[in-house]
Amino acid sequence: MSRPLPAPDPNVTPFEYVLPMVSILIGLAVGDLSLSLHRLLRARRRVRWDWLPLAAALLVLLLILEFWWAFYGIGRAEVWTRYWGFLILGAALISIFLLASAALPDAIPDDEELDLASYYQENRRYFWTLFALFTVLALVLDLLVEADAVSVATGPLRAAPTVGFAALMLSLAFVENRRYHAVMVLLLLTFFGWQWSQLRIG
Repeated sequence: MSRPLPAPDPNVTPFEYVLPMVSILIGLAVGDLSLSLHRLLRARRRVRWDWLPLAAALLVLLLILEFWWAFYGIGRAEVWTRYWGFLILGAALISIFLLASAALPDAIPDDEELDLASYYQENRRYFWTLFALFTVLALVLDLLVEADAVSVATGPLRAAPTVGFAALMLSLAFVENRRYHAVMVLLLLTFFGWQWSQLRIG
C-alpha cells in the first residue's frame, strides 16, 4: 500500500526549494570548467596554446557567475511554482552545464600534442549553438518573471539575452573566419565585464 506524500513545509519558500538544484548544476558547471583547465595546465608542455578558446571559456565562466548572481533576484518569482516555468529553468541550467563542458577539451591524449586552436575550430559550432540556446532560454526566463509582475532586479538577464545576442552566437557557430571570432569574443568579454561592474546583491 502506498503511503501518502508528506505535506509541504509551509516555512519553505519556492525560492528555497529551487535554490539547491540551481546551486548543484551551477557548481557542476564551474567544476567541469575548472577541471578541464586543470588538465590543460598539468599537460601544458604538450599543449599548443591559443588565446581564443581560453577567452571563450572565460566568457562562459562570467556567464555562469552572472546567472548565479541574477538568480538572487529572479528566484523569488512566483513562476517557479508552476511546472512549465520550472522546466524552462531546468533546461537553462542543463544548457549552462553543457556549455561549460564544451568550452575546453575534456581530455588530453597521452603522449600527443593538443592544439587548442584546432579544438576551438572543430568545436565552435556545438559551443556557440549551445551559447545561443542558453541566450534564448535566459530571455524566456526574464520574460516569465516580468509577466508575473514581480519587482526584482534581474541584472544581466534583462539586458544580455536578446534576439540580437542569439543571432550573434549563431553567426559565431557558422562563420569560420578567425578574425571575426576574435573581435566578437573580445566585444563579448567587454560587455560581460561591464555587466559585472553593475551587479549588486539585493
